[in-house]
Amino acid sequence: MPVSVQLAQLLIPLIVLLWLALLPASGWLALIVQSLSVAAILLALALVGLWSLPPWWLPYVYGICFLAIMLRHGLKGLFVAHVRWAAGMPNTVLLIAGAALGAYGVWVSSQALSGRQLPADVDVVNIALPFGQGIYLVAHGGSHTVVNGHLRTLDTDIERYQRWRGQSRALDIFRITPSGMHATRGLRPVEPESYATFGTPLLAPCTGKIALAVDGFDDMPVPQMDAGNMAGNFVAIDCGDFFVILAHLRKGSMQVAEGDAVAPGDVLGEMGNSGNSSEPHLHVHAQRSLPSEFPLSGEPLALTLNGMYPVRNFRIVVP
Repeated sequence: MPVSVQLAQLLIPLIVLLWLALLPASGWLALIVQSLSVAAILLALALVGLWSLPPWWLPYVYGICFLAIMLRHGLKGLFVAHVRWAAGMPNTVLLIAGAALGAYGVWVSSQALSGRQLPADVDVVNIALPFGQGIYLVAHGGSHTVVNGHLRTLDTDIERYQRWRGQSRALDIFRITPSGMHATRGLRPVEPESYATFGTPLLAPCTGKIALAVDGFDDMPVPQMDAGNMAGNFVAIDCGDFFVILAHLRKGSMQVAEGDAVAPGDVLGEMGNSGNSSEPHLHVHAQRSLPSEFPLSGEPLALTLNGMYPVRNFRIVVP
């Protein structure tokens, strides 16, 4: 995730919370507009932002701060003032700008919430968890582009997308530390070994046969990506009616070969940072077929894990 986005997820909530706390609007209606605008902005960031750095629990801290500010203003009687709107022109302009951002936040939040629903027009397949003990965070997942960037490859107007259309409904998953961080040391280390995901055992999520096993691509320094080899090291499993592709494996960690039979829980390899990966993560998706020329171009399927439909910032805890 770009540093600019990480800073925005830190600074924007702090700015709007300080604005609400230190510069409350004069007049009960003006203050309600300000409060609702801040709430909408915080909700949109919580739903759409990727909270691995900053960690997943930080939006809850922002929410607690918001409630504390509301309680403080309420105890001071600001919401029952006799004046409806006493803000001067500069403050009114600021309130209008905040309201516009808040309205956009409401729209973004509605799209993110709609993305938590399984798509009605796509076949859904279920697999077991492809990993063992640990805490995992979904970076991309869901049925709307605001929470799952893979969906952009459904655009048939862009020809190059057709080569990896099968991954259009994929999940990207991090393993995180107990404190909620992806990196085990530093904020944005270059070495892939410095991330909790790197080296995590990858397990077979279904009963089937290995259809493809690709190894040999280097694990990329963060945030460099190998766009020429999108999946990097990956394994494709024929699960019967569909194929599951698990990508960005660690170089040299592959434990299976084409033709091997696998069952849920069998070790396939380790999570890594090969291919078009900006930081170590597991990419997993399901598709109907496995075309020989472009293996990732099969018909995309929606995917659930143990019956769950994971979306962005969904945490999976495996004891």
